[in-house]
Amino acid sequence: MLIESVCIVGGGSSGWMTAAALSKLCPHLQIALIESPNIKTVGVGESTLGHFNKFLRLLELKDEDWMSACNATYKNSIRFTNFAKKDSGSFEYPFQRGFDYTDKGDFLQLNVYNEIKLRDPEFNYQFAEFYATSNTLLAKYSKQTNNSDNKLRLFDFEEDTAYHLDAELFGQYLKEKIAIPNGVLHIVDDVVGQVKPEGYYHKEHGEFNEIFTEKGLSIQADLFIDCTGFKSKLLEGSCGSQFVSFNNILANDTAWAVRLPYGENREEEMQNVTDCTALNNGWVWNIPLWNRIGTGYVFSSRFILPEDAKKEFLDHLAVRYGKERIQDLEPFMINIKHGKRRRAWINNVVGIGLSYGFVEPLESTGLLTTHENIIRLVEVLNRRNGFVSRSEKEAYNYAVDKELTGFAKFVSMHYAFSQRTDTPYWRWCTEINEYDMDMIDGVIRDQRTYARIADCLDQGIIDPELGGIPYILSGLGVECISTTAVSDMRKQRVGAIQTDDDLNLIKNKFKDYFNETTEYIKSLPSHYQYLKENIYNGVDEYA
Repeated sequence: MLIESVCIVGGGSSGWMTAAALSKLCPHLQIALIESPNIKTVGVGESTLGHFNKFLRLLELKDEDWMSACNATYKNSIRFTNFAKKDSGSFEYPFQRGFDYTDKGDFLQLNVYNEIKLRDPEFNYQFAEFYATSNTLLAKYSKQTNNSDNKLRLFDFEEDTAYHLDAELFGQYLKEKIAIPNGVLHIVDDVVGQVKPEGYYHKEHGEFNEIFTEKGLSIQADLFIDCTGFKSKLLEGSCGSQFVSFNNILANDTAWAVRLPYGENREEEMQNVTDCTALNNGWVWNIPLWNRIGTGYVFSSRFILPEDAKKEFLDHLAVRYGKERIQDLEPFMINIKHGKRRRAWINNVVGIGLSYGFVEPLESTGLLTTHENIIRLVEVLNRRNGFVSRSEKEAYNYAVDKELTGFAKFVSMHYAFSQRTDTPYWRWCTEINEYDMDMIDGVIRDQRTYARIADCLDQGIIDPELGGIPYILSGLGVECISTTAVSDMRKQRVGAIQTDDDLNLIKNKFKDYFNETTEYIKSLPSHYQYLKENIYNGVDEYA
């Protein structure tokens, strides 16, 4: 099929991100966006990962261009509190390429870290502190720098910082600054029907000639993009792409969310991390924007009633922020539908954002899957000047399915490898959670993924494709088998460092750098001060 015109159904962050990217990167397309006047976005605040920077670069957006319009702040790490055990404290998942202390390859660093811990019980450093020292310490002390003086080892400001942002404002910014100026036709109306060409009778094999709106408009297009959120009005509702739930590995299905004003000490509360704190039946997110804190409790209704979860959430906030700060707050409830549609692209309909799939927000994958799938779509539409074959659609379907399924497994790992068994919820997570089953049709195991994890657990080998898995496993207290307890053959195979002298040399090199870096980072501007000076032009308040 030849695609020369596109109709996006649905606004919000996914709709306008799609419209902005297509209008800038596919200038040969005619683009219309239909947005319902009756659907309001949630607007709880969003947390991104480093992949978001590629999307910004493709749109040629610099931080000083868009951040102040979206109440955005920086994010250097994800902090997990009480996930390993109840009252176990926190561990970090920083965004940074790790340092090789052995000159034998990154893949050995978890092994070396565990060897040092085994032989020196007083070595009380997190794996993140050992492997990604710079960004971990920036997160620990809530400091920020662009590292223009190169004093921080391997810290790349453009690659190793992500963002907290108001997703609704970001969508509006893209609408006003990119999409509309680039000629996107904006229609405010509700879609009420569509027409399929003759000869298509099976629901999942249909395609649209045109769609109709409540006001009587008729919009024709070669490609329709579904950005209608969880409703998935076109992809699931009209095309019949079956929904596949992740509830066999992810229990959380509901959230209470609230916007919390800053207290007297904004500088202390405006941290450069997304803080995730485990409670009895789920976990609480804490996302500090420039003008407020977005916070919410993601929980499982299988184990607690919504009103009881609300009380648990407010009790947590009262402890963290004080009863006076939270006494007038009124949380709102969000239903979470985590899973995917079996196919993301059916004939001339493709789902982007929630309309295709969603994984609960523990690892900030909501916007990630949105912008990554937009980039994939842009690549397909530009590959042959808009001509797209059936095989290319199925290749797209395979790629997005593999990615979202992988994210679901990664998020599930945070629960499945926990040591918590203190409530029925956590016992389900650690004992009943079907983490080890492949979710593509629920038939076969993903052997490659589990082989990598097995190597990580068994030998301390960090496969580059594991991404953040070593940080999570180590943070949850999973330590790989020490090379001192295995055969000489395995020692030779993994190339492990075997002598105390070697390990002491590495340990001392690390401690020297850690102490030096700690002192330097303490001298840097706070995250709040850096934002104030570089993004918000010295203004204390922004609304």
